[in-house]
Amino acid sequence: MINLMPGKTLMKFDRQLPFYNWLYPMKGQELDTVTHDEFHSGMRTEGVRSRALYFHIPFCDTICTFCTLNRGLGSTGDEQIETYVQALLKEIALKGRYAEATSIPIRAIFFGGGTPTTLTAGQITRIGQAVRDHFDLSQLQEFTFEAEVKSVTEEKCAAMRDIGVDKVRFGLQSFDPLYRELFNITATIEQEYAAVELFKRYFEHTSFDMIYGMHGQTFEQFSRDIEYATSLGTPTMELYPISNVVTQAPLHRSYEARGLKPLSFIDKMAMTIYLNQYMRASGFQQHNGHGYVRLPQGQRPTTPFISRDYLNLYNTHTWSYHDDELIGLGNSAISQVANYTVMNDENRVTYVKNLLENDDVKINITVGDGIPYERGVILHLPYFGWLDKSRIAWEHIPGELTDKLALLVSEGMLEEDEKEFRITELGWVWYANMMYYLSPASDQKVLDEFTALKRRTKGLTDGDDRMLPLLPMASAR
Repeated sequence: MINLMPGKTLMKFDRQLPFYNWLYPMKGQELDTVTHDEFHSGMRTEGVRSRALYFHIPFCDTICTFCTLNRGLGSTGDEQIETYVQALLKEIALKGRYAEATSIPIRAIFFGGGTPTTLTAGQITRIGQAVRDHFDLSQLQEFTFEAEVKSVTEEKCAAMRDIGVDKVRFGLQSFDPLYRELFNITATIEQEYAAVELFKRYFEHTSFDMIYGMHGQTFEQFSRDIEYATSLGTPTMELYPISNVVTQAPLHRSYEARGLKPLSFIDKMAMTIYLNQYMRASGFQQHNGHGYVRLPQGQRPTTPFISRDYLNLYNTHTWSYHDDELIGLGNSAISQVANYTVMNDENRVTYVKNLLENDDVKINITVGDGIPYERGVILHLPYFGWLDKSRIAWEHIPGELTDKLALLVSEGMLEEDEKEFRITELGWVWYANMMYYLSPASDQKVLDEFTALKRRTKGLTDGDDRMLPLLPMASAR
């Protein structure tokens, strides 16, 4: 349980969350009696503003120790990848039979994993053509493809560009040789730089991910990482505090072998505050909870605090309003439509077998208590930094939630006018805690239980998540 601590202090909550994003809503009843056909033929289209597509490619040349996403070893040209592509093409065609799933124009597409660039150029072309054959892309505004620099070639970049990709994002994570070794990152720094130059020739936009707050990391090491990152010249970058509770035990064994101790959550919060000042001084401004956009030469950071000149459109379908929906394809891919959260078969072998032999997909459905009209308040506001009041059906929003908003305004974490709520710089430090605080008790309970379960995992180590209660000077005498 995490509690708000009112008062004139930086420490607005008594603990920090050990992770930084999740799905909403998380509550519901597991249903194993609804088939793929029953669900997709019953999807609604009324009241839907837009949809995005997510494609999961669950193969990696090497397995990074900080990652626990659904993936396995696989390299370009492997037969198992071709078999998976055949199954994925079947799923695209299967969903294409349902007007309810395909009639809403697609606004954003994201290929994630795993490593989508383990696909061959020909496989990329075939999947891209199938997507165009079965979905309405007349309003497509963003097409993102995740990459790992070792598996990138000119031929693959050309294929990606030809199917409409305009944004490439890759995982750099750290420039520090120690942490690259601990993370099992096998690409060289020279390959990272070369990939950026290659991407610039083919795509409008390039971004990359960085992690900080690792066991034993010093501010000197952190500063060096930031400086190298800003020198890459990409328009944006994403910098995340590491979530130790969802990393792998081998990483923690390596920490222990080198005598690296976990940082406290106060240390990691100090790094986050330092990062924002460093990035501003380097010509960047924040555009969401952990993303930074490079400002034009000579332009200073704007007010309000979060930039609105750049937006990851795909993220607006994962952490946004109730009427922006997501359809996932591939094993373990998640869809969020209306009050349903749907996960495709998590087992790659049975996912492929069912599609190739039975033309079907096993799905797991969680149903919420109703349309999550409050999702924009709980996710979009803290993560993106503002909330358009006109997008919220306030008559469906519980009074408890509006009371919480009022308290966050009074505590200086939000500000409000007639048209919108906006996050303040103080509020941004606590954006993940704010998402937790705004969530109903049932979702908080799920998050609490998930955290407790992960912290019981053998071999994982994490820092103290307690925030020091700083007292006013008069009370401290």
